[in-house]
Amino acid sequence: RTAECVLKLSAKYFVEKKALSGSIVIININSYASATQVLLLKTIHSGMKYSIMVKDSFYPHANASHFPEKAKNYMLILEEKSELERNILQLNKLPTWNPLAKAIVFYELKDNESAEETSIQFINKLRHYKLFKSIIFIYSPEEDEVVSYTWSPYDDINCGGKCNSVYILDKCKDNVILELVTQKEMFPLDMKGCPLSVYAVISEPYVMPPIRKRIVADYNDSYEFDKGGEIKLVKIISQFTNMSLVIRMSETKENWGTIYGNGSATGAYEVLRNEKVDLIIGNIEVTRTIRKWFHPTVSYTQDEMIWCVPKAGRASTWNNLITIFQWSTWLATFVSLVIMGLVFHYFYYREQNRKVTKWPTNSLLMTFSMLLGWGSSFEPRSGTFRILIFVWLLFSVNMGISYESFLRTFLMHPRFEKQISTEADLIQSQIPLGGREIYRSYFETNNASSFYLYRKYSSTTFEEGIRRTALNRNFAVVSSRRQSMYQDQKLGRGESLIYCFPESNNLYKYGVVLLARKWFPMLERFNSIIRSVSENGLIDKWNEELLIRKSSVELTSSIAPLSVEHLLGAFMLIGLMYVISILTFIGELVYNFIEKKNVKNSF
Repeated sequence: RTAECVLKLSAKYFVEKKALSGSIVIININSYASATQVLLLKTIHSGMKYSIMVKDSFYPHANASHFPEKAKNYMLILEEKSELERNILQLNKLPTWNPLAKAIVFYELKDNESAEETSIQFINKLRHYKLFKSIIFIYSPEEDEVVSYTWSPYDDINCGGKCNSVYILDKCKDNVILELVTQKEMFPLDMKGCPLSVYAVISEPYVMPPIRKRIVADYNDSYEFDKGGEIKLVKIISQFTNMSLVIRMSETKENWGTIYGNGSATGAYEVLRNEKVDLIIGNIEVTRTIRKWFHPTVSYTQDEMIWCVPKAGRASTWNNLITIFQWSTWLATFVSLVIMGLVFHYFYYREQNRKVTKWPTNSLLMTFSMLLGWGSSFEPRSGTFRILIFVWLLFSVNMGISYESFLRTFLMHPRFEKQISTEADLIQSQIPLGGREIYRSYFETNNASSFYLYRKYSSTTFEEGIRRTALNRNFAVVSSRRQSMYQDQKLGRGESLIYCFPESNNLYKYGVVLLARKWFPMLERFNSIIRSVSENGLIDKWNEELLIRKSSVELTSSIAPLSVEHLLGAFMLIGLMYVISILTFIGELVYNFIEKKNVKNSF
């Protein structure tokens, strides 16, 4: 009858809102089992629809890597109280280990043992190994009944701390179950102000700098935050769950730290690894090592890792008047000018009966004057001469209009030098490059370009790298696109200083998550809230707000006002012409002086 009671109670509490038919039930039983244990095992095995695994913690367990599916339920049948910890230690080394599963402990009371005290003792031992969903079946030989005890880890006086009291769910006697109380939610919707401890790493715009330091009894590194996408997200989570949000922060900048393969860590990861906080926020990218030692939430947005380089500087303006056309156009125009000038001089020389100078200087100047849209005085008489002049006039009008149109564009819109926009350009420029140390391993491949980038990669903080890129203009940094865009508008104050490679040339995309401690019991609840926030468009709204200022800046700064700098080429050209004219004039004076002196000496 005891075995039948255990079977019915187990079936009652193993079943949740969703069917668990076929789920794994792991039963830990002593090899030297009593008759009661043997009967329990036979009854449970024949009556349950679950996949049952029987374990014996007395002997070392064989390699179980072939069965990685997580257990849904645990049943620990104890002969002695001391067996509980030994059983748990065996289970938590298996790949099926799952502290979020339900744990049922069956124990038969000995003489002078209290059922409530024994239940509290078992529950606290299970809690130590993060098994919160625990129910204790106590069999009393005196009463010949099985009583099920459980607890509330989160209520008005407890926030996941030690168990100090239990309550009775059911009593089973003569195979009849009497339900006294319906089991309460282990993790209720209303957490009644229990603390949610979050460790923030400043990562603008995900986590903006704090407003002020808070005075909190248990923490000396608590701060008040107001802005940032992830700050807003954890505030919404705390409001939905009615938890008291405590945000901690290290004085060290960008103190994510490092997580090693053996589980040891530094920085924020060390704080989370030691379970001193519940979450880490700050543009967290999940890696295999991180996933091994922590449990990330669902991804709430996507970002991409890219190269960011100094934006190409403005091209020199002194040659604006020349760079309008390509050199081939200028050469073709000059050749046409010379040819037409010589042709015009030939016709003009013949029509004037060879009474003018043979030098074509004047004809060339007249032809150039027509090209510039000025007046000329050829006075053609023959039809051929007139047609040639008309054709040259058409050509001159077309060139003048084209030149003027391009000149306006060149003067009003700034020109830039060649922009580094691909990895090939980056390598060819030989500019120093680097970023955070964790991104260095991405370039540790066999192809030539990645090998070059890996050798040249210089480890630095994100803030230092982005400042060198934007202000010193001598560095290329690996950065997330959203962070670099925000820093660009922050450092540039209206002017874009950084150019980030387009999406087609990015390194990779990744999902941004909040990072929870391993086996955090509220993780599934948090994931549901994050999905709701994302589906309602709040994440997209926060992301779009970051680009409002940047878009308005780009719109207003695309046209530059005309200044002397834009016309520097014209002033330089006219200055050069004046210098040549003055030198020519001086040369003529010197020549005339020498000629007069020679004439006097001849007399």
